[in-house]
Amino acid sequence: MSDAASIVLAQTESSDAAADDGNAVDNPAVTPDQESTTVAEAGDAGAVEGDAGTDGDKGANNAVEGGDQSTSSETYADFTLPEGMELDAQLLEQAQPLFKELGLNQEQAQKLVDLQAAHVQASQTGQAEAFNQLKLDWQDQSKNDSEIGGDKFEQSVSDAREALGKFGTPELTKLLNDFGIGNHPEMIRFMAKVGSLTKEDVPGSTGSPTKGEKDRVSILYPSDS
Repeated sequence: MSDAASIVLAQTESSDAAADDGNAVDNPAVTPDQESTTVAEAGDAGAVEGDAGTDGDKGANNAVEGGDQSTSSETYADFTLPEGMELDAQLLEQAQPLFKELGLNQEQAQKLVDLQAAHVQASQTGQAEAFNQLKLDWQDQSKNDSEIGGDKFEQSVSDAREALGKFGTPELTKLLNDFGIGNHPEMIRFMAKVGSLTKEDVPGSTGSPTKGEKDRVSILYPSDS
């Protein structure tokens, strides 16, 4: 039975008791002395019952208030997140007043945090899969390209790597790897042409540029070495 129903029941019982007392007062078989005694006793009994009803109401109210306290929190402890995931402090700051307004306790609020974390994880997984697929698509396009692909693909990649080794920096290499740009046909095409041009004037195809070519490259791409 709910607290509200308990309060209504207490009020009904008090009303019935009052009705019974009234019937006792109106009974003609009761003598005046008996009537006075009966009235006094009935009054005392009614007072006792009234006090009991008041205490009952207070107890019921306390039970209701206690229920509210058990289902809501003024402050929330640290929430548990999946391994490797960090809490968005700004989002949590916005969410906590809403948790309180909804009367959520720690466990209920944690369920909403878990739901949000699962949504973020699913989104990140989807983005990673899409990115990996994009890199594979670029690689296939490069292999099938009419200029750098097919039978010329291995040589194109070799020339591109040579250009990257001569003129690139570790930061550029990291950029190409992190974003998969090194698989893009246009990037391979560009770097393969650069790598091929640096070998054109090399006697015996040693892979080393001539002095004139070396001087020109040094001017355009100075090196610390």
